[in-house]
Amino acid sequence: MKPTGWLLLMLTALFFLSEAKAQHPGWDDPTSLPQWMTPEEELRRHEIGKSFVTTDPPLSPVRSIAEFERLQGVLIRYPLGIPLDLVAAMSEQATVYTLVSSWDHDQAINAYTNAGVNMDNAEFIIASTNSYWTRDYGPWFVADGDHGVGIVDFPYNRPRPADDAVPEVFASFLGVPRYGMDVVHTGGNFMSDGLGVGASTDLVYEENSGNESYVHQQMEDFMGINDYHVTIDAQGAYIQHIDTWAKFLDVDKILIAEVPESHHRYWAYELVADYFAGQTSSYGTPFEVIRVYAPNGEPYTNALILNERVYVPVTGSDWDNAALETYEQAMPGYDVLGFEGSWQSTDALHCRVKDIADTGMLYIEHIPLHGEHEYQQAFEIHADIIPYSGEALYADSLFAIYKVNQGEFDTIPLTHVRGHTYSAMLPAGDGDTEITYYLSAADASGRKETWPLIGAPGARTFSVAPPPGFTVSFAVKDPDNEPITNATIVLDETENAPGDYVFEGVLPGSHDYHVSKECFLPAEGQLTVTEGDKTKNVTLSALAGDANGDGEVDVLDVIAIMYHYIGSPPEPFCEKNADVNGDGMINVLDMIATVSIYMNGRQTK
Repeated sequence: MKPTGWLLLMLTALFFLSEAKAQHPGWDDPTSLPQWMTPEEELRRHEIGKSFVTTDPPLSPVRSIAEFERLQGVLIRYPLGIPLDLVAAMSEQATVYTLVSSWDHDQAINAYTNAGVNMDNAEFIIASTNSYWTRDYGPWFVADGDHGVGIVDFPYNRPRPADDAVPEVFASFLGVPRYGMDVVHTGGNFMSDGLGVGASTDLVYEENSGNESYVHQQMEDFMGINDYHVTIDAQGAYIQHIDTWAKFLDVDKILIAEVPESHHRYWAYELVADYFAGQTSSYGTPFEVIRVYAPNGEPYTNALILNERVYVPVTGSDWDNAALETYEQAMPGYDVLGFEGSWQSTDALHCRVKDIADTGMLYIEHIPLHGEHEYQQAFEIHADIIPYSGEALYADSLFAIYKVNQGEFDTIPLTHVRGHTYSAMLPAGDGDTEITYYLSAADASGRKETWPLIGAPGARTFSVAPPPGFTVSFAVKDPDNEPITNATIVLDETENAPGDYVFEGVLPGSHDYHVSKECFLPAEGQLTVTEGDKTKNVTLSALAGDANGDGEVDVLDVIAIMYHYIGSPPEPFCEKNADVNGDGMINVLDMIATVSIYMNGRQTK
């Protein structure tokens, strides 16, 4: 490499290494510490995790519950960091758990009541807090090997003892186990797909002494994360939280912010987008990477999925509507709502609200069929259906709901296989090119759930290749077992030229056939093609006395035989049919026999 090349490389590296983190936004809220560490807290970094109590991990296998699964509520803190109209909206569909001090309790109730919060869905937990970043210090939910739901606690990466105690306080409030994982972490820097895939920025390495193998092992043991994507921070901000620029929307969908090429971090956003596009999701498919345009640091990825709704932070930007539309297209069937607030590019709605998993959820785990499949008459699917409530499933309420092509949905039952596993056969017909389906279940706890959670709008589709064509051949013979040539054969609606007894590309299924030949009675029927080539044997009957081959024995046949006898045979003339007595000669005796047949009814041979 030339010296100038070395110099360019060094300057480029120096630029990236020395790029300053974005400055902290202004802060003047006396009710909450800021999201970043204050100068005083910086001097107390050594206190992080100092009195943290570790425990054994949950019983294996462990499953980290994803945000887009069924939630029973959300956790926020009062005094609020979110607008009251957002609290009211969330209370319409889930429980709003509020951390509040005893002296602010009455004030919180009055504020909620005046704002139209559904107070039947409001629960207050008396607890001290240092800030309202419940996402960062709040509880993480897992299901253990016995399908019990518990909370994973971790040393919060701030020296804030009141905030750091919240997971244990909340575990006690819910009456679920608390597991202590000795990894300094923060909720805004972790997201899970619910099936063993997680993602964070490399802040998690930085805050755990660079011990990557230890971090990965702890995340696997306590969270069930066996595929942990730890990337650079695309935003390059002080906070280094992944939720400021990325979000799992589903097991195989990830939303990543997009900035213009002129943006100083454009390279980083594209790098992480390309990285995830090259990774395999838990469904065995590449991640679908969806981009939301945020040219000025709009915090659109910092949204909350709460059951069938998505709450998106908007700022009055010209790009707000496009961002909401991006969510609507990426998450069909969800109600996408925008909310304004005191949002920053490094801190918005998601940072201030923590999802609370439904501890008694009716969990459906299924790896969907995808892509193109070779044709078959039915496709088998399997699903694990697990009521975390411990209540029994309703066997008559377990369904696979499917449609073919653009038809209407139909329902077939899911059949028990073993343990928690159920199966169904999705039928496919000859002309079906795609199958779309979802699953539904209900249990004695009163829960009814679908997979995916949104149901029909999120139903998964796979395509079906055209059925393979087979060769069907006909062997046509007369009553004496002699081959008949030049018969005409019609298979379904395809008519071959006389003598062409081969049909190519015949699809599996039942097919009608019709075989005809002058001087013989036609034959018709149905043949079934399953797999492999097929030969159909057809014997054509002859009608004794039917000299003219019109399928009837009457006076015209007597006249035809007479003309043949005197040397003027008509056309057509069927000699075998005319030789009624089978003596090899056509004469008066055959005329008499034909009259007899005419008088007494047809006679085949």
